[in-house]
Amino acid sequence: MKIYFLGPFGTNSDLAARHIFKATQYNFIPLRSIEDIFEKVALSHTYYGVIPFENSYQGVINSSLNGLIDYDLKITKELNFKIIHSFCSKNVVIENVTKIASHPQVFGQCNDWLKRNYPSVEKVVCTSTAEAAEMAKHDSSIYCIANDYAKDLFGLNMHETNIQDSDNNVTRFLVIGKMIENKGKENKTSIMINLSDKPGALLSILKPFAENDINMTRIETRPSRNNDFQHTFFIDFEGYYEDDKVAELLSTLEQMSKELRIIGSYEILY
Repeated sequence: MKIYFLGPFGTNSDLAARHIFKATQYNFIPLRSIEDIFEKVALSHTYYGVIPFENSYQGVINSSLNGLIDYDLKITKELNFKIIHSFCSKNVVIENVTKIASHPQVFGQCNDWLKRNYPSVEKVVCTSTAEAAEMAKHDSSIYCIANDYAKDLFGLNMHETNIQDSDNNVTRFLVIGKMIENKGKENKTSIMINLSDKPGALLSILKPFAENDINMTRIETRPSRNNDFQHTFFIDFEGYYEDDKVAELLSTLEQMSKELRIIGSYEILY
């Protein structure tokens, strides 16, 4: 079985994929973009992809949401993964730090630590924290901010850890596949629903959730790609699609909508 993730090896996506798929028989394959992951997974029932979908700092990742719209794939699992950043280099002790490499989002997430410790340092922008770790492996003058897995993968020394500004730096990773899978211990369902752009449209789809006592965990709206006068709502809520209350909710929403698509009904992992 092939597991595709946003590469290269040593990224947080790689780490999340290995946390979800723990067995050794899986073949983990890094790809260059989120769209590449969708394209590969669409080819076979034995292929899965692990994509970052939402971060507590940056919000929803547009390329992941667009992939769920454009491809007939399903979310099969969810993992809310705490991101921990560490300050590393190939040096045994810290010496004259002039350059720090990392991903631009990581610089933002560690901004307070950087201003406090290295306000004048040159920031070397990389496409991933794994690339930053690889640079540090080959150049002792470059320090990096990366995860502990990348530190071990590239043989670096950790000088300080948990340097992110917030302890609540969490990325929501989704597993995508061809089909909805069996019910787990704790489940969530995600739908895409198209409504006409008219007064009360949002209120009309919120009411059935209250009537069925179902907890909505997230809602986002965007203009429809296919019609200038429609809006597409993306909704996550607790429960499995075959549960009685959820099935009744979906039936009600389908009657109210121009289009309803179940993007996934899946187990939440920790």
